[in-house]
Amino acid sequence: MGRKIVVILEVVILWLILGCQSDHLERNYEKNDLILKALGSVSKENIYKTVEELQKFETRYSWEKQDEVANYLFQRFQEYGIPVEFDEYYFRKKKWKNVIATINGKKKTNAIYMVIAHFDSISKQPEVSAPGADDNGSGTAAVLEIGRVLKEVSLNATVKLGIFSNEEQGGVGSKDFARKAHEKDLNIRGVINLDIIGYNDPIGIVSYKLSEIRGMMGTIKLRVKKIRNHILRFLYPDGIVVIAGRPPNKGLVKTASALTQNYSKLKVKAMVGKDCG
Repeated sequence: MGRKIVVILEVVILWLILGCQSDHLERNYEKNDLILKALGSVSKENIYKTVEELQKFETRYSWEKQDEVANYLFQRFQEYGIPVEFDEYYFRKKKWKNVIATINGKKKTNAIYMVIAHFDSISKQPEVSAPGADDNGSGTAAVLEIGRVLKEVSLNATVKLGIFSNEEQGGVGSKDFARKAHEKDLNIRGVINLDIIGYNDPIGIVSYKLSEIRGMMGTIKLRVKKIRNHILRFLYPDGIVVIAGRPPNKGLVKTASALTQNYSKLKVKAMVGKDCG
């Protein structure tokens, strides 16, 4: 599982570097050196440590605990030297906090790429115990680690790192941020959402709900997907990374796929289509 999380972070960091790369990287070897240095600095130990610290809150469901966690995340970004602020909103007559950190670009400051996650958790008895190691301690820890790595990379475009509250209440925190971003006309060019990235799916790549299966065709498609996933798990026991994008981004998808293949031991597949992304 640790290797999988590191590879996910490497793919996200690679995507951000390619999307926000500096103009001075005119030669391929300069770009490769920058990428190798950034990917090589990803720390699995940092991710595990953050997840453990998030679990110690026991539950991140209640208002009090979410407030404490928001303060903890704020402090962590400050420790990394990343400008951070609370994005506050009201829900159920209480003031809640999202945590938004910003790594400003050197030239194209208004061009924004985002990596997001949520820090609240839920369980069958959320007021008592909802440690949320995977959902979504894993994603929260990943966003922090991505910020630490990218802080040392000089990029033209701006990277925003958003960690939202009340996702388990219908995405209240992220919806409020999205509303305000629309009102401010923020130039957000791309977003990656990291949610439940530490879970090892026993079926494989595709998850499903039986309630969504309708009719014979749905049953057939489900069986085909299950068979395919078992085959892929046998062929690639270490996992497979799919990098997808729409036709206008075909070049970026191919470049990211080739570089990820070079810098990891996992199988990487490029996918371009109108329904991708």
